[in-house]
Amino acid sequence: MNLSNIAKHLLYLAKNEYGPGNSVTTTDEIFTAERLFEVLKSFKNSYFNELYTYDTLEFNDEYDEVTDEEESDDKIDDYSENEDSDIRNCFTLEEMENIIEWVDQHPNVGIASISHRFRKVKYMYYIARAIEKEAIHDDDLELYAIQKARELDWDTFKASKSFINDFKRENGISSRRYNKIITRTKSNRKICSLHDAQNWIENKRNLISKYPFYQILNSDHCSFQQEYIPSRTLSFTGERTTEVAVKKKYNTTHSYTVQPVTSADGHLLDKFLLILQEKENTFGKNVQKKFIVPPNIVVKASKSGKSSDEKHHAFLNEVLRPLVGKKFLLFLDSWKTQADLTKFRAVFPNQDSQLLIFPEGSTGYIQPQDLSLFRSWRFIHEKIEHYVHINQNQVKIDQ
Repeated sequence: MNLSNIAKHLLYLAKNEYGPGNSVTTTDEIFTAERLFEVLKSFKNSYFNELYTYDTLEFNDEYDEVTDEEESDDKIDDYSENEDSDIRNCFTLEEMENIIEWVDQHPNVGIASISHRFRKVKYMYYIARAIEKEAIHDDDLELYAIQKARELDWDTFKASKSFINDFKRENGISSRRYNKIITRTKSNRKICSLHDAQNWIENKRNLISKYPFYQILNSDHCSFQQEYIPSRTLSFTGERTTEVAVKKKYNTTHSYTVQPVTSADGHLLDKFLLILQEKENTFGKNVQKKFIVPPNIVVKASKSGKSSDEKHHAFLNEVLRPLVGKKFLLFLDSWKTQADLTKFRAVFPNQDSQLLIFPEGSTGYIQPQDLSLFRSWRFIHEKIEHYVHINQNQVKIDQ
């Protein structure tokens, strides 16, 4: 078969159905096209060229955009304990809550859109694993099937035992002994939608307009693993436990943190805070002897490699204060320590210096560093790790 002919006819069908479409191609559309191209290539290389259609109760939903490779992950019968731990290691609780809240608000969205908004989400099963599950049995499947059949006016349909067994087999579902019980709790966090975030910006427009672009600042924390490893590895399908060796397990879950300052006119300011992980919240004598600290970096030590009240004060006093005058507007996220105006006023008493706190849950929509700078940094970090691995360079990225 000629894939070019297939693509031409597909384009013809799309134009007839939806019009010529002269708009600029979006990132989501490019992502979907690339996935579709991979499907076409796999179809060309397969031994079977015939397509069959048949009536089924399995209708298109938001999970339909996953590829064959992704679907195969969900068809593994054996429960793998690392799948849940993978999610816990790759996502913070706040990130998981934000992802689930956003997916709940957009029930028909596909994996392409989710991956575009949340770069860490590579597979749809990440979402399924993060959602709390109630116990489900064959009776529940029978009920769901009958309800769907009634919606379609299939009044004679009966969800027989053989139908249920076929459905489970085709979808990789099996009866498993559960090994963890969780208590469902309702989050008190207010859900912030894109519309809410945009309204907040509009409400602050008058204040923002009083400052030139170079005086409008944003700062946030960006954390990196000291030893970067992907969340997945190639292994044998069906194995109960999948293990992976690292140099130091501690370095895969703990990180170092940088906190830069950027301005609305697109500049990265000259100083930033670097928080390194040290056991005693301070650098040892031997480390201090070998320390070479560039003049544009303020270096602090922390057991976790994360920020704290003390580190936030160092950021305000040692990083931000030398960079700004009496008048500026600083945007920070809703982390409790940063949101405390008294801490800010202790360093910047002048009323022309203002602090604005992004609404909780809104930073993924409107915080500049989240939307641009940090994505680039993490992408570059992963590319460097990949280069070192492929070329077998004896380099430690964290040193």
